[in-house]
Amino acid sequence: MYKKFLAIVLSVALCVGIAVPCAGALNFEAASVFVMDGDTGEELYSYYGDTARVPASMTKVLTAYIIYQELEKGTITLDTPIKISHNVAVKSRDSNYPMAVPLTEGTTYTVDTLLHLIMIPSASASCIAMAEHISGSESAFVKRMNETAKSLGLNATYYNCHGAQPNYITARSQAKLTKIFIDTYPDILRITSKSGVSFNGSYYNNTNHMLNTMAPYEGLDGFKTGTIAEAGYCVTTTAVRNGRRVIAVVMKSTSDAQRFADSRQLLDYGFQQIELRNASRASTTATITSQPASVRPYESAAFTVQMNGVSTPYAAKAQWYVDGQPVEGYGNSSFSVSAGRTSTLNYTLRELTGSTLSVAFVLTMPDGTEKRAETTVAIEQRPVSYTGSLNIQSAAVYPGKTLTVTADIGGANEIARVQLPAGWYWDGEPITNYTNNAFTILNDAASSSYTLKIPEHAAPGAHTLSFIVGQADSTGVEQLVLTADVEIVSPSTVEDTVEPDETTEPEQPTETDTITEPDAAEDPAA
Repeated sequence: MYKKFLAIVLSVALCVGIAVPCAGALNFEAASVFVMDGDTGEELYSYYGDTARVPASMTKVLTAYIIYQELEKGTITLDTPIKISHNVAVKSRDSNYPMAVPLTEGTTYTVDTLLHLIMIPSASASCIAMAEHISGSESAFVKRMNETAKSLGLNATYYNCHGAQPNYITARSQAKLTKIFIDTYPDILRITSKSGVSFNGSYYNNTNHMLNTMAPYEGLDGFKTGTIAEAGYCVTTTAVRNGRRVIAVVMKSTSDAQRFADSRQLLDYGFQQIELRNASRASTTATITSQPASVRPYESAAFTVQMNGVSTPYAAKAQWYVDGQPVEGYGNSSFSVSAGRTSTLNYTLRELTGSTLSVAFVLTMPDGTEKRAETTVAIEQRPVSYTGSLNIQSAAVYPGKTLTVTADIGGANEIARVQLPAGWYWDGEPITNYTNNAFTILNDAASSSYTLKIPEHAAPGAHTLSFIVGQADSTGVEQLVLTADVEIVSPSTVEDTVEPDETTEPEQPTETDTITEPDAAEDPAA
């Protein structure tokens, strides 16, 4: 308890220091909690939310999700009869498989009935019955559970389909799974919202006591509890107020009553945060605070936007646009917005597309409203250009001779770093392994060398070796073509006329230059 109190005190101090959502007033006992905006998926609060813990019967959420997948595919319906095997009948009476809701061997029960037993009294054997029907065996079904968890992006590992023995998942992933389930198959709320279910002459209370034996929570419509020794007391709850949904996950609380007390606090906090964040979104302004006076091809330009009027930090979709098109690598579906937060676009214009460049930063809120910051800058109408030379202009070589040719590139563009397509060509055709889409020119200078070996069987004749920088149809850079005339002659005619130790024909790459891959684009949230 002292550690929990200390953690909360420290979180309060941090909240004051860096202006992040603060939950200092919360007083829960759970080892992990996670609160999510059930509509947007936004994190509202997390305490060890990314630590994998035992979910116990919250495992049944994924089992039920897969059942709904089969309902959607049409392989089963809610009225499909499921025959109870000997294995299931035995385990339905075994106290090691809570909740022990007895099922009769050889009897059939509908899918809807078994779903009610799975999600309301948490009947583990009913999970096994559905697993056997869908996959042939529980082990095969568990394999599908893990595949499904991976496809949904969950941090989870399953060893059984019911949670009577340990599986592992984080509180964040349990909340994410719950949101996906509700969004995809909202019919599940028809079941999880019920206070209990009658079966075979007995009435079973929902293990979520906030729906029955405890004071009801306004707007609550599920979702699932879990309790075994390794898990402690777990529960996922969800509720809707004023058209907004909150999902709260509690893992390893200290008692049955405490997990629901924890949940009430977390749900209350979630709804409070939604109100605060909605108000904060409404008051947010976005302003371009830094930009260049003009831009020119291949010269990096930086644009900075700043957010103000943010009373409570929140998440929103963010995207930079240039000339109305989203800039790849500069979008974030969950951009963290706080007072004074900035985002910088580093953009390189590559073609002369017009006389001006329009740049915009757009925050898109959950309700679709936008906060925009826009600017327009002039485009300088001067493409990048380079000069250069090869260390030979012509050479006569005989079969079997090697020749090394070096291209030296220079210019007066005053641009620190430019990456352009470049390569070596033989008679106008690119030489394999000697072209590069990101040839780097640093401070207007670069070089590239190519060693050519004349094949023994080469026929005499005139050829052209070229080094080409840029593309012929580019408007942003003037193409540079450097050429050398190479004549292949018979050995008797070139005894002392060949340049020593130098160039020709692609064998193994020996090119040396300052080529690197293009910079990775920065994300607005970075």
